[in-house]
Amino acid sequence: MKSIVIAGTSVYGIENMGDEALFAVLCRELRNNIPDLEITWLARHPSRELDELYGVKRSIRNLDHDSKEQSIGRWFWGLNRGDPTDHLCEIREALAACDLFIIGGDPFNEISLGVYRGLAPQAALLITLAKFLEKPVMLYSIHMGRPLKTDLGKELTKYCVTNSTVVTLREEFSKQVLEDMGISTQNTVVLADTAWGLDPFEETEKGHAILEEEGIQFKSDNVIGFNFRHQYWVWSDVEWDHYCSMLAEVGDYMVEMMGVDLLFIPNCTYEVDAKYHEYQDDRPTHRDIVARMKHKDHAHQITKKHNVFETLSLFPLLDMHFSNRRHSLIFAAVHGVPPVACGGEWHIKPAMDKLSLGDKFVKIEELNADLLKQSLYATWKDRKAIRKRIHRVLPGLREKALQHGKVAAGLLR
Repeated sequence: MKSIVIAGTSVYGIENMGDEALFAVLCRELRNNIPDLEITWLARHPSRELDELYGVKRSIRNLDHDSKEQSIGRWFWGLNRGDPTDHLCEIREALAACDLFIIGGDPFNEISLGVYRGLAPQAALLITLAKFLEKPVMLYSIHMGRPLKTDLGKELTKYCVTNSTVVTLREEFSKQVLEDMGISTQNTVVLADTAWGLDPFEETEKGHAILEEEGIQFKSDNVIGFNFRHQYWVWSDVEWDHYCSMLAEVGDYMVEMMGVDLLFIPNCTYEVDAKYHEYQDDRPTHRDIVARMKHKDHAHQITKKHNVFETLSLFPLLDMHFSNRRHSLIFAAVHGVPPVACGGEWHIKPAMDKLSLGDKFVKIEELNADLLKQSLYATWKDRKAIRKRIHRVLPGLREKALQHGKVAAGLLR
């Protein structure tokens, strides 16, 4: 019996469908490559329901507090005077008994960066414990997203990469970012975003059942998916007011010019920290946009919580999909649905370049209604050819995505 411990540094299990997809594919491929395997994962909210969904033996409380509010002015849960330490003992015992420790979840950014608080410090602390226990460490499906600016952020990243047995990267772009920071990449392997390895839904029954549950009935023969992430950590209320009105205008344009219905599909529904970040959940963002549209009767919102597989089942219903979330776009492409992307050039565009659709990408800094309309219309007009192009490149992307599991299996041999 082989044992693997997986940590997502705050992300797996908090209703972000992109991170859930990476976790789901990893667990599936670990089981496919390693017979007789037990998986334990460290979660902010341990859940027997999620353990069963992903085929995991058990989940253990990680170092996060239950909410942002509880964490203010404190170190990791268990490291403050008076904190319980049962979960620390469980983590230590699980790592001591495991054959491999895997960390994913894009820990290398500067959110809440400090001493014993934040994603990178949590990754560094767990890697240190694994080193004491002489366990191999794999950094999994890493994407070097937001450029690091602080010396501490760069130092922690270097520490984690250097002390890992192997680091799998989603794109060559991330390897270049590490090298630009002076970090050795001799233990890195460039593969592909693991989400390209998702199994697409071949039928539409599951998606239609969700529409019925949500009380949604389309008025048109064609449907365009819509998902937008509010950059609440950057935008002021005035800036969001501008973007919201613009997106509503673009939504009305699609209804009028393309004769479609819109289906707003949230890629995150986490609301535990709503007091601090209401818009971490995509549903309030979608409500704001639809409220300003003229053609509200053609704009349908998924309002309930659905797991990653239920969310994926909606994509075969689409004829095109627009989003500024990387994995929402990949969900569409995996189903052969032409994606229209906007967002960060360092985060979204590398994925679209894999589909040779980088020319239709709109940078978030240049986002305006005219540019979006041009990109949407060009993709809509060329959607049949784009579908064929997607189906040509998907097998290669999927093959590389599945290599993450093979790399992990290789470490156990």
